[in-house]
Amino acid sequence: MRIRQRPQQTKVFCFFFSKKKTLACPLRGAFFLERKKQRTFDAWGCDMRLTWVCVAMVMLAGGARAGDLNILGWEGYADDSFVKPFTARTGCNVTATYVGSNDEIVAKVLGGNGSSVDLVTPSNDTTTELIEADAVEPVDISRLPHLPEYYPAFRSPKWLMKDGRQYGVPFAFGVTRIVLKRGVLADVPNSLSVLWDPRLKGKLTLWADVETLYMAARYLGIANVYTMTDDQLARVRDALIRQKPNIVKYWTTDAEFLDLYTSGAVVGGNTNEINLAKLRAAGDESLQEIVPKEGRSGWSDSWLIVKGAGDNPCVYQWLDWVSTAQAQALATKVTNYSFANPGAFALLDHATQERMRQFGLVDPAALDRISWWQAVPRREKYLEILNQVRAAGG
Repeated sequence: MRIRQRPQQTKVFCFFFSKKKTLACPLRGAFFLERKKQRTFDAWGCDMRLTWVCVAMVMLAGGARAGDLNILGWEGYADDSFVKPFTARTGCNVTATYVGSNDEIVAKVLGGNGSSVDLVTPSNDTTTELIEADAVEPVDISRLPHLPEYYPAFRSPKWLMKDGRQYGVPFAFGVTRIVLKRGVLADVPNSLSVLWDPRLKGKLTLWADVETLYMAARYLGIANVYTMTDDQLARVRDALIRQKPNIVKYWTTDAEFLDLYTSGAVVGGNTNEINLAKLRAAGDESLQEIVPKEGRSGWSDSWLIVKGAGDNPCVYQWLDWVSTAQAQALATKVTNYSFANPGAFALLDHATQERMRQFGLVDPAALDRISWWQAVPRREKYLEILNQVRAAGG
């Protein structure tokens, strides 16, 4: 078994004497005391000028950098725009390996490759599997002062909880969108039934994911889409096969959906916010969203600590940083996703704020109306049904 090597923790104490209160900063063991009446503080509540003094002291005391942080997750979650400020402040060197699916995260962590990883970013239908496998460790929320700022839905979500302990820090979230080009149909219902409309023959694309099974189940009136029986899955399969004449292709990446739409190959289907944001940023308002009366799914990605990685001092410094409004605002600009700290919204430019309003995810009440992804106990069976649909003639 590979032994995880950890950097030696360096403790640095910076004292600036004053009658003011002590301010804890992101550098482990570093404490600043304010001595002037007015200072400009960064997102971590630390005086920026004093932070640089302590960063320099850490470099002198601990070598070239404070440590290494290895991330396994989705593209954009370790973008330079918010990694560089973190490294400058902490000395932690961040290395990211990007994945294409949640199954890939599970395979790498449970398959023995997790020993070289500190943090992973699975979605909320996968977190339970890692928690139950004892592959990740609970977080010490006392070390994460920004969690109380989060939307209530993300402060202690059930997909991160076990035995009263929290096993992750929520980050990005979004909703699977039902979309259709304006003007294609004169009468567009606020229902999933539009995807079965025969007038859309050969004009739609759907996600090659179990999410499409959830969607079809809601269309059929099935209540709990995450624990379907064999009979319910058979009904879902038959409904999706009946829909096949409308489907040009099942897409696998956001870019693939966008290419199909912009080339004119399709006029709609289901997609994520990122494509709507890209089109609208380019001045293309042609793709309208349909909010179905049957409901819709929501996903949430979180930062989870791989078992044994919590002793890396860079881990909690990163979790603290990415839970701030400042870091999440920077991530919004990169990904076009919504984020768990509502304070990020105020830091966005006007155009981005308007896009976020259009997505309808800045109202805490709206988050309570979303069916958040859950672990699917019979996921293999769901995938089997999905493959049967894809293989069937249309």
